[in-house]
Amino acid sequence: MTEITTAELEALRGIPGIIGRYAAAIPEGDLDVRRSDDAWTVREHLYHIADVQEMLLGRMRTIIEQDEPVIEPFFPQGDPGIAAKYGSVREAMEAYRDCRERQLRLLESAPPEAMRREAAHRAYRHYSLPVLVTHMLFHEYWHMYRIEELWLTRDEYFS
Repeated sequence: MTEITTAELEALRGIPGIIGRYAAAIPEGDLDVRRSDDAWTVREHLYHIADVQEMLLGRMRTIIEQDEPVIEPFFPQGDPGIAAKYGSVREAMEAYRDCRERQLRLLESAPPEAMRREAAHRAYRHYSLPVLVTHMLFHEYWHMYRIEELWLTRDEYFS
């Protein structure tokens, strides 16, 4: 993959609105339901989506600005301070949208050679701006699937 398609850019542009609108429909009382000790809550999924955006923006900058970029793997752990960082789902979604706009501006202004540049990443065979963009989309939709499952699926389904 050596390019980012218009469809991918439009998906990146649109997904914060989709997630934000969906999140706004979830009652406050359903945001912190934990189905098992090792499962995230809806709020944790939403805060995670917002929280990783700055890291992803940094990865974009690294690939664009460095001739031989190296990307460090990221394995999220539960961050007890994340709730204080955002305060509310609305604030987290605003931060997500704001960072996404900066990501899009950066991607749209990236020189063509940056699209072809391979970054070293221990967890991936290939890593580039186009790979990063598809990873972002898949990652966000995966979390949305988990959020839908937490919010709408009946508890007895999990028994």
